[in-house]
Parts: sequence; structure tokens; C-alpha cells
Amino acid sequence: MGVVAVDKSFKPGLFARSSSERVVEFVADVTDYAKARESVALCIRKFGRFDILVNNAGFIRGGTIFDYKESDWDRLVAVNLGGYRNFARAAAEMMVKKKTKGAIVNTSSVDGIMGEPGILAYSATKGAIIIFTKCLALELAPHGIRVNSVAPGWVDTPMGGGLLNAKARKIVNERIPLGRVAAPEEIAKAIVFLASDLASYMTASIMVVDGGQTSDISIKGLQY
Repeated sequence: MGVVAVDKSFKPGLFARSSSERVVEFVADVTDYAKARESVALCIRKFGRFDILVNNAGFIRGGTIFDYKESDWDRLVAVNLGGYRNFARAAAEMMVKKKTKGAIVNTSSVDGIMGEPGILAYSATKGAIIIFTKCLALELAPHGIRVNSVAPGWVDTPMGGGLLNAKARKIVNERIPLGRVAAPEEIAKAIVFLASDLASYMTASIMVVDGGQTSDISIKGLQY
């Protein structure tokens, strides 16, 4: 088994030496469909097969309807949604051609399920990924290709929990029923499950991994 990792750049030594022969770094912008096709072809050449796609590219930029720059909005949509379309199309084309009963996992967010002011464009793209997942699952089901999505809450990545200072982290932890921000590995395990045969009867599903955050509508201090 091998992985083609796609990013705009890679930090030296990002992948452990033990996995270096199983991970190929491919530098590309996900908004480029031609590069998406190249990455899929590279996987076939290097490892002889292509059966799993994990769409995980994305970034966040704050702003309301009044102050989003047009360029910021367009870039968020191009990366967070257009990038998913590009790689899903390239992957599906190859899977159908090779008659591969594969799996696609799209990373959404709880911000695509719940409203939160100040990140309008980001939330809009994450909500779009959810319906994109459902529609794509229906289109590809006749080919035996499963399409699911994972919707994480707060995660300790540079884009998420890594930006929280001590005071903000305390507030976030108090809002999450399990009392803490997720480790990246905990989201990765959910993605592995959806991509594996353990989820062989799951398609068009949205798996929320948020420590219970989206299920908690309680108001602090309110007693019945």
C-alpha cells in the first residue's frame, strides 16, 4: 500500500523514514484539475493501483458578508470546494476506467452543519461539501464507489486548536462535552474507517467527530 500526498509545499522530513518509500510527495495546487489527474496517474505508476481518495485540502479566512474581499471569497471556494471536485473527478474517472470499487472521503466540518458568525465563506464551503458528498455518492454508487464525509469539530492542527491561546482553549474545552479539542489522529482514524471495508455498506454518510459539540444545545446556568 502506498500514498501520494498532495500539497503546495512539504516540510523536510514530514514523513517518517520508515514510511518514505510508501509516501510520494506531489507538489500541486488543488485548484488545478490537470494536476489532480497527474497525481492519480502517479499513484498508478508508483503503486500499481488507485482505490482511495481523501479530500482534505482547505484553509480558513474570517469575514462577514460586509467585509469579505472578493478575492478571499473566490479563493476559499476554489480551494475548499473546487479542489474537492477536481480530485473527486480525477479519482472517479480512474476508478471507473479500472473497474475499481473504491472509496472517497471528503473532509467537511461542524461549521458546515452549525452556524457561526465571522467565517461565512469557510462555513459555506464546508456545508457545500456535505451535499456534494451525498450527490456524488448517488452518482458513483452504480460503479461500486462509496463516498462519505467526516465532519470534525475543533482539532489540534495549526488551522484549528493551534491558534487558540490558553484563555480561548479553556472556553472551547468548556463548550465541548468531552472537555477537550481532538488530536489529529482521532480524525484520521475516522477517515481510515470510512475508507476501509469496515464501512463497506456506508455511502452518502456524514460522520461527525466533534466530542459531542453539535449535540449540546444546553444553556450554561439554566436549570429545569
